[in-house]
Amino acid sequence: MTIDTFTPALRAGVEEFLCNFAGQKILFYPNPGNAGDCLIVSGTMSAFERVNIEAAVIGQGADVSGRTVFIGGGGNFIDLYTDVRQMIEACHAGAERFVLLPHTIRGNEKLIASLDQRATLWCRDTPSLQHARSLNPALDCRSGHDMAFHCDAFQFLNDPIIIRKASWKLDADLARHGTSLLELSKLDCVRFMRRDREALDLNCQSDLDVSTAFGEASDGATARVISWCLLKTVSSARRIVTDRLHVAIAAALLERPCKLLDNAYNKNRSVYEHSLSGFPNLSFSRVLALPLPDQPPPRQRSLLGSLRRNARKFVRKHFSGEEVAQ
Repeated sequence: MTIDTFTPALRAGVEEFLCNFAGQKILFYPNPGNAGDCLIVSGTMSAFERVNIEAAVIGQGADVSGRTVFIGGGGNFIDLYTDVRQMIEACHAGAERFVLLPHTIRGNEKLIASLDQRATLWCRDTPSLQHARSLNPALDCRSGHDMAFHCDAFQFLNDPIIIRKASWKLDADLARHGTSLLELSKLDCVRFMRRDREALDLNCQSDLDVSTAFGEASDGATARVISWCLLKTVSSARRIVTDRLHVAIAAALLERPCKLLDNAYNKNRSVYEHSLSGFPNLSFSRVLALPLPDQPPPRQRSLLGSLRRNARKFVRKHFSGEEVAQ
């Protein structure tokens, strides 16, 4: 089975809903953030284009009075973050209609309870749907899947316009993190592990936190460039272990073998059970310490190689009588 087997079902509910807005001009507030969030933005813009929705991208503080506003999907509507909560508050105060695209939802009890018929909340996992409905049974809450699934990954990777814009950034940013596509492609298994407050264990070994390697964006054009860099990096790996949800989604879209670990508040497990468990190339583990090959990160590998070379020179010079070039 291929990705084409799964994407129609994963897109269907949201696509049918979006058709109600075909031909309309709406405001779109992207969930700001890393490469995973950029992949969500890219998928969302593709979904808008397919149903002929004209979307104007806005930021915090935009005038939403009397307008229809779509708020980007992701994992921002939880107590750890404020961006989406603030936008929902602004829309609740003045928008004619607003839609939260598929999101992980935790906390925010008072705000959810206060929402009225102008709001629609799409939830990307079962605990989020149950949480929202329990707080406001009259609210239009729906079950959907992450908007990154609306990205046609292989077509996107081969787009010559994006390749020209993004290739230089890919190489420069990976070099800045002490690695390259070639280095990553040589590893039997690449660990793309996060290094922030959502990590279960900050001491867990990582070859690259790929989701933060290419910066952040909320505008459509930059998000597409960063999305391409993420997809290209994931496509280079033979096998992946990650606690980054959108690395796993990218691996699903690109049919790369991937083991997904949980994050600090069970987002990964919930989305895996809701959307990813049917992909034959993906698996989920609740065990953080995996029996993987002993494989230091790129910077450590370079340092170890240098130390070994210097040690060999020292031995040859002082114990074999050879003069070694410095």
